[in-house]
Amino acid sequence: MSGTNHSTDNTRDNQFESAFGLATLERYPLQKRTPMRAWSAADELALAHLKEHIDPEKHLRILTINDSCGALALPLLGLSANTRVTSWSDSVSSQKAIERNAERNFQQIKARNSQQTVPTLIPSTQESDGLFDIVLIQIPKTLSLLEYQLRALREHLTSNSIIIGCGMVKHLQHSFTELFEQLIGPTVTSLAKKKARLILPTFNADLDLPPAPKVNQYSLEEWPLTLTNLSNVFAQNKLDIGTRFFLSQLGADQKHIRTIFDLGCGNGALGIAASQMNKEAHILFCDDSYLAVKSAEQSFNDNNISNPASFKAMDCLSDEEKKADLILCNPPFHQNNTVGTHIALRMFQQAQQHLTEQGELRVVGNRHLDYRIPLKRLFKTVNILDSNKKFSIYQALN
Repeated sequence: MSGTNHSTDNTRDNQFESAFGLATLERYPLQKRTPMRAWSAADELALAHLKEHIDPEKHLRILTINDSCGALALPLLGLSANTRVTSWSDSVSSQKAIERNAERNFQQIKARNSQQTVPTLIPSTQESDGLFDIVLIQIPKTLSLLEYQLRALREHLTSNSIIIGCGMVKHLQHSFTELFEQLIGPTVTSLAKKKARLILPTFNADLDLPPAPKVNQYSLEEWPLTLTNLSNVFAQNKLDIGTRFFLSQLGADQKHIRTIFDLGCGNGALGIAASQMNKEAHILFCDDSYLAVKSAEQSFNDNNISNPASFKAMDCLSDEEKKADLILCNPPFHQNNTVGTHIALRMFQQAQQHLTEQGELRVVGNRHLDYRIPLKRLFKTVNILDSNKKFSIYQALN
């Protein structure tokens, strides 16, 4: 999620004052003493620009894309009796943040006589119906995700659609602007303000589009397996070195392993490899990214794996009731452009709650992150199974 530092005191700053009024916004999941707001200067700039161009009685259908906490969507609910706001995202946790922030602002939204108190939430693997008068896009971290989104967006635009991309200057490469030019139409950028900038394209229905990129696939020669990587999946062009190192320590076939969770599955490399050693085990592939889960499912099907399996986009294991004998995890240490260990810690906490009595968690992580320390706070036994100059592989037991 994007965000900016607030004051150095410990008072939580959750009042977002936009061009459309005040909203109470929190990041999800809540973190104590976090220096990060649930919005950025880019969100403020986008809404200020929109305020100058919007006609609430004319611009009735609004789409936000990659809105991490609702900073773009929630201020626009109830602009008129017929306003409808849709939020399209690849992140389950972002959608949960929007839902919870909508609850926090329920009375305020209702006071606008709004017919809609929560935006319509659409996962990235689905498309909304119809045309949109306004589109607000938080520019994602990856160019491939933006391309996927812009190509899908075209059929929902008209020549009168107002399209606003927003991001912090340090994250906006020139290639992002070029992509709007290639896939949407003539594009200009705004002046920077508070280190934020807008990308402002005009839709051209007759634009000659470049060919769509092929879906990235690569093989694990030693297994052998082929993995599919849709846009926004980590390590798109080749297997990341952490996962490659982890594959050597997945564990041999054990009779008590009946259920395996691939937590933060990405393209499914760990779970699919584990299936080759545990032919009867049920495998759950889960990730915060809808596109990652779809990639894992396609990889699983392409390799004709016989194990029973399920595929769920969810925030860690928050929507899972079953427990696992083995949980495999290569945790991310960033969420969009925010870097930190908070996601990994949340994964460890939920993994501890979802292990069977004899179950184990296996984790790979950069050595400098030293996951052994937080793991020891949660588990009775923590072992280092292997390490090299860059990574360590941990085994945690309840």
